[in-house]
Amino acid sequence: MKLTSILLSATLLLGPGTVTDFGVQSSALTVLEGVFGTDQAGRPVVYSAQMGTPGVVATVDPVTREHLGTAELPGASGAWGITQADDGAVYAGSYPNGHVYRVDGDKAVDLGAPVAGQTVLYGFQPGKNGTVYGGTYPDAHAFSYSPGTGFRDLGRMDDGQQYVTDVAVDAERELLWASIGTGGHLIRMDLRTGDKRDIWPEALRGDPNYPYDLNLVAGRLFVKRNKLQGLVLDPDTGAVLADGFTMSSRGTTRTAEGGYVYFTSGTALWRYDLAADRPEPVPGPVTAGGPGVGWGFVDGTLYALIGNYFGDALSYDPRTGASQRFKLPFPAQPIDINNVSAGQDGKIYTNLYINGTLATLDPATGKVTELGRAGQADGLFWRSGKLYLGTYPSGAVLEYDPARPWASGTNPRELFRLIDDGQNRPQAFATSGGKMYVGSTPDYGLWGGALTVYDFGSGQHTVLKAPVQDQGVISLAVLGGTLWGGTTINGGGGTTPKATEARLFTYSLADGAKTGELTPVPGASSITSVVEGPDGKLWGLADGTVFVLDPATSTVVRRITLPAGYSGVQDELHVNPDSHVYASLDGELIRIDPLSYAFTVVRDSGTYRTSQDAQGNLWFRSGVKAANNAVQGGAHLLRYTPPPDACPHSDISPTVVVKTADSGVANRFRPDGCTLEDLIEDERYEGPQLTAYVAKTTAKLVADHVITPAEAVKILHSTPKPS
Repeated sequence: MKLTSILLSATLLLGPGTVTDFGVQSSALTVLEGVFGTDQAGRPVVYSAQMGTPGVVATVDPVTREHLGTAELPGASGAWGITQADDGAVYAGSYPNGHVYRVDGDKAVDLGAPVAGQTVLYGFQPGKNGTVYGGTYPDAHAFSYSPGTGFRDLGRMDDGQQYVTDVAVDAERELLWASIGTGGHLIRMDLRTGDKRDIWPEALRGDPNYPYDLNLVAGRLFVKRNKLQGLVLDPDTGAVLADGFTMSSRGTTRTAEGGYVYFTSGTALWRYDLAADRPEPVPGPVTAGGPGVGWGFVDGTLYALIGNYFGDALSYDPRTGASQRFKLPFPAQPIDINNVSAGQDGKIYTNLYINGTLATLDPATGKVTELGRAGQADGLFWRSGKLYLGTYPSGAVLEYDPARPWASGTNPRELFRLIDDGQNRPQAFATSGGKMYVGSTPDYGLWGGALTVYDFGSGQHTVLKAPVQDQGVISLAVLGGTLWGGTTINGGGGTTPKATEARLFTYSLADGAKTGELTPVPGASSITSVVEGPDGKLWGLADGTVFVLDPATSTVVRRITLPAGYSGVQDELHVNPDSHVYASLDGELIRIDPLSYAFTVVRDSGTYRTSQDAQGNLWFRSGVKAANNAVQGGAHLLRYTPPPDACPHSDISPTVVVKTADSGVANRFRPDGCTLEDLIEDERYEGPQLTAYVAKTTAKLVADHVITPAEAVKILHSTPKPS
């Protein structure tokens, strides 16, 4: 079934309540990479690999600036690799299904997976006779595809790593280079013999500032490291020919023109002088306006796609120095929502995956307003009417005031960033007094998250690195004078966990120090959510288990195994005004009775990134889970409205207590949402009136089969007698 048709079907609502679909929230442009070439008629074109639901490849004439066609990539959300083979065929490598597509105008043919079990394909480069090459994640393979022989798995390039982020190919000598993240390796492979060796400079091996983009041009290997440092290497020995410069673009031009190879450095156009082996700005200078993400020459003029989000492009004539910046008409696409937050202003905020556009929905009118790009927000948090965003990849925490106009750079404004502390994803937030607490996970290739304390009065922040060794901090909650933090054993991207089970740690708000840690669910990999429950205890979600912990003794008093598994940091708990606890995990929405600990599956799929509004509605993004566990089709925003509750904020004392006398009868919920304790309104009556009211109420509960006659007798006997 096509992904687009799946999105239109409603997920079965298994339990009580109603679901409303508010549709696609944002259509935006995210160009992941482009390649310049020609169409079948020989017309110069640029092929743009774009994010979407599904992902697409758009074809545009860069000279006339016409949009010529768009091909959907069914089953994919985008493509990080795209190239044109020497026979004219165009190929794109997708995520999260890890397939190769052949693109022709408005059509794309799914050729399948080059290597089983891979979710992302990178770094497409052409060889000879229609062959193309690429790399994979998460097992760091290289592969080739040719129309005559199909796929060829070239094997794992490094047994200890997960990413082949790019490849370069010398078709004449039958050699391939693979850049390896995140440990820092550059593998040179002989395609005839299969022999491999690491030519990455010895001093850089193991450095998480790994090689990211590769281009083999004029006998030199141009490398951009993931922190934007540029290198030029001898492709056979790895000897450094040039370094000490910045490369912001997705690599360089794939060919040289007039003795120069071009790239962007910061927002300026640069070139590498092949005769002098020296990088330099082009004469002018020429402002590109952003990083290049695709390069090509048309009749001697350089063309470049600039940046990912606005359709910007650049032309530069090396012969005259003339340059021009302009827009290309790449079509915007519906894009998956990355995060959802019910605002304190009554609006619902959504943030797009990678693209980072922030938008609001007015639930009363259904109107969607796009505010602007804030960056991918892996954490959203409200305090005193302001929204705080934890953004990837710089680890920046932003503050946005909805009462003021949106102004990029000032509203939202950056409070601090954590990338220099080795953190790239601020995910968890809590507040107490005049401080905000932020939990984060580490950068690529690193282990150990952080707890950051931001003082609103001084504007200063302090970072406590790795409060639990080798683990990231992904959930926070304040109970009394203690901050509780949940961790994940996962390190930064491209790493293998060093720890074996997630921990819960405590931090004294008064002393500003960690005070202890424990394991609430043995063997669980992540504690994705911790909240104060309706019973005043700490409730947490660890993989597929809910735990209830007495904060006075740090003792787990209950574990509830749910019929769903861990699906990432988007797994959440919410304490609803109906006094139930809702768990969102692995696409399911589950309603938990805090008295009996029984649960009901409300939705069995399609529920991700939940957020609860002031009325108790749960907002979430759509999603279809594929066979490889990747979730796609998340562009829709939906609302779950719980069933009507006759007694909001119920009394959930464990047993029925009349005045101060404990009957010993277990408290429980009636179908209308009231508990027995709600109905025994002992605060309203005294003396004979109380006795009469309790007798009448218990008789009705017996008649309705809510309690037994014996339980009714116990409650009546516990009722204080008139003096």
